[in-house]
Order: sequence, then structure tokens, then C-alpha cells
Amino acid sequence: MEFIFWIAFALLVYTYAIYPAVAVIIGAGRVEQASDELPAVSVLVPAHNEAGVIAAKVENFRSLDYPSDLIELVIADDGSTDGTADLVRSLEDERVHLVDLGTRAGKASAMNRLVGSAKHPLILFSDANVMFASSAVRRLVDHLAMDAVGAVTGEVRLVDSGQEFGAGEQLYYWFERRIQGAESRLASVMGVDGGMYIVRRELIPSLPANTILDDFAVSMHVMRSRRRVVYESAAKATESGTPSARQEFSRRVRIAAGAVQLLKRGMVPRWNQPVLWLQFLSHKLLRWGSPLLFAALLLSNAALLNDAPVYQVLFIAQLLVGVVMLAAWKLAPLRQTAVGAVMFYFGISQVAMGLGLMRGMLDRQTATWERGERALSRTSDPVRQ
Repeated sequence: MEFIFWIAFALLVYTYAIYPAVAVIIGAGRVEQASDELPAVSVLVPAHNEAGVIAAKVENFRSLDYPSDLIELVIADDGSTDGTADLVRSLEDERVHLVDLGTRAGKASAMNRLVGSAKHPLILFSDANVMFASSAVRRLVDHLAMDAVGAVTGEVRLVDSGQEFGAGEQLYYWFERRIQGAESRLASVMGVDGGMYIVRRELIPSLPANTILDDFAVSMHVMRSRRRVVYESAAKATESGTPSARQEFSRRVRIAAGAVQLLKRGMVPRWNQPVLWLQFLSHKLLRWGSPLLFAALLLSNAALLNDAPVYQVLFIAQLLVGVVMLAAWKLAPLRQTAVGAVMFYFGISQVAMGLGLMRGMLDRQTATWERGERALSRTSDPVRQ
């Protein structure tokens, strides 16, 4: 029990504190090269029931600071029932095109069709509700002047997140961006932001139709192809955050189930990529498995209560954290505070990931999913850069 307790404790401290700190220190000071040459880019957007934002997405594309003859927008309508396809048809021009999939096929299938329909060598994947700053595409393509770079992800800032956990979500993404920046300077970012990332066309795999985490599957394929995935903080965009805790819970379940699916498929670094393995274990695998580590920590701690006073103190500390999380779940005013929002967000994330791990192991998570209602008040006004 002591062995289990201290191993779980050490792994949790490592993945949530030590690794981020070490990554930032080791990765500091590395500077990427840039190029003045602008390559041709296809912006690809899989869409399902996006009538509320698709016109703003097309308008945002047309406002980009990029030569009009070097960029196109291709939107795949994945069986929408709200008139998304008709809206895109009304907005089509020589740079904006529609791929109508007819029946619902899922995001992975839509991405496969989009890649087949794109005419340019660089593919920029985006979501319908992600609005780019005018210079975002230029900032992304800068890094692809280096042959060693296979994909680049940008900084997608959340706006209008749900009031139940907004502070917790914002803190999580601030934390993630710092780690991504360090990993990018050190070797390679462990996964891209699915809302905005650019990749060389020849490095994009054909995704199985039931793929859940399409963005991580693509980025891992790039790394396994011995190309780097880098993060560019100057490539900015905005995205509406999750408006309710229920929807965020479902999203976290889906991520954990998708992680299990990728592990089953062997989508991990190659055996002779030790630095990538260290990053993958430290940033992804231990984080995905943290619900199991927290459960092992609590249960082993309970079994050790009579062994030494330190175990009693640590057990009480765990119970207090749990009480605060439950209180934040039950009491809306507590969720309005910064501490309450952070504890609530972390708590529901852990429970959701635990459920997602079980669904993934039992193959109970579907690839298709329904987006919740979005807060649209600010997504059409991205950060100006």
C-alpha cells in the first residue's frame, strides 16, 4: 500500500507540476526561423448544423491578410439539418467551396473528403466557430519554411465560457499554452488545437470513420513521420467556450474515450523517439490516467491511516479537497468564485475522464456527436494582430 500510495503521489505531482516546470526551463530561449515566402493554403472546415456561425466564418476567411490567389476555403457539410449547406451555397465564390456529404458521416469522414477536395499543398483545419485574427495564417506558415516542421498549431482563445466554470477553464488553457510553448521549443507539441492547425498535405493520414480524436491522430502521425509539431502563440483566434457544465463534461468524456481508442491503435511515438516518448508519457498518458492515479492515492491512503500521522494528514487533505469540489457542484454561488470555479472544473474533468476511460475500453463512445448551443456574441470579433 505504501508503494502504491507514493508512486501515485509522485506521478501526479510530476505530471501536474514538475514536468511543466522542467519543460519551460529546458525549452527556454529557442527561436524558430521564419520565411517571407507565402505558400498556397487550403482552409478546411467540417461542419454539422453550423447555420448560426457559418456566414461569420466565411466573412472571417475573406478578411484574412493573405493573398487571395494563394488561399481557399472548403466547407464540408456533414448531414446538417439546419440549412448549413444552403447558406454556404449562397456564399460560394471562386475561393469558397462546398462539399456536401449528404448523410451524416462524422468528422473524420468529412476531413478525409475535404483533404481530397483541397487543391493546395498546405492544409489548415479549423472549426466553424473559430475566428482567425487577420495575420493568423501568415504566422502559421512561417514555421513551415523549415523541412523539419510538419504541422503548426496556434493560440485559440476561449470567449463566453460558461459562468459555472469559466475561471477554471481559462486557467486550464493558460496552463496548457505554457506547456505547449515549452514543448515546441524543446522538440514537438504533444497534440494540436483542433480549432486551428496547419499541416503538410502529404503527412495527413486517412482517418478511420470512427476516429474520435482526429486532431491528435493527425499530429501523432506527423510526429511518427519524424516531423515536428510546433506552437505559434502569435497565430491567434477566438472560439466560443462551452456554455454549460453538462456539455463540458460530455466533451471530457469524449476526449478520454478517444485517448483509449488511439492507444488501442498504437498511435504513440516510435520506439526510437525517446524525447517524444518522455513528452507523451509526461503530458498525455499520465494526464489521461490521472483519475486512476487519484483513485489509487485515496484508497491506498485509507488503508494506511493507522501506519503514521502523515497518512492521516494527507487523507484529511484529500477529503477536504473532495468536500470543496462537491460543494462547488451543489452551490452555484461558490462556482462564481475563482477558487470554486477552478475546483469545480478540475473535479468534473477527473470524473468525466474516468468515465471516458471506461467507455473507451468498452468501445462505447460514438465518433459522431452533437455540439451544444454556442455563445455567439463575440466569436465574430477575433483578436486583432
